[in-house]
Amino acid sequence: MAIPASLIYTGIIVPVSVLIPIGMAASKRRNAGRPLKIIWYYLLLDCVVNVLAVVLANQKINNLPVLHVFTILEFVLMSYFYLSVLKQETAGTIIKYLLVLFPVFCIINFLFFQSIYQFNTYARPVEALIIMGCSLAYFAQSNDAETRWSINPVNWINIGILLYFSGALFIFSFSNLTVQEMNEKYYAINILMWNIHATLLLLMYLLIAFGFSKCSKQ
Repeated sequence: MAIPASLIYTGIIVPVSVLIPIGMAASKRRNAGRPLKIIWYYLLLDCVVNVLAVVLANQKINNLPVLHVFTILEFVLMSYFYLSVLKQETAGTIIKYLLVLFPVFCIINFLFFQSIYQFNTYARPVEALIIMGCSLAYFAQSNDAETRWSINPVNWINIGILLYFSGALFIFSFSNLTVQEMNEKYYAINILMWNIHATLLLLMYLLIAFGFSKCSKQ
């Protein structure tokens, strides 16, 4: 049976494309500072989760428990990334509190509100909003920077992160609705949503790779 083109795109091409920033990061890792090394770990986590999700899906096993765990780990790594680049003491204090509160919120969510076999439509949008806030705070800070904006690797990585999480916010919020209502109309919307999500993810990977390409010996 022929595999639909959209499934090849979302299930193979985009997950495999994480190897682009991983390859670029590996070649520049010696010159990378702490923020870029955290992003390197994030990419490796993404790669492992992509492989695990595809393997489980191929075995017709619900892979959404992986997403619940990934949401917590992704948030922790993103928080440490922004802790390492944001200079304002207030921002750092807020992120440290959220590093404790958000994982607790995720655990309460899957224990009492949304099963681990269901898309976590409460936790993912909250995570996206927090990361968007951190990203915008970094933009406000970088406007005052003295160095040329385009040569700073973190600026490109931050754009990729903001683009992905702001674009995917709507998809995170309504994904359960389109999965549960599996009539023809909602099925088409569901396919469109996940194609958009895959494209945003691909753009983030490419911008992160471009950011790492700007990394040079200090």
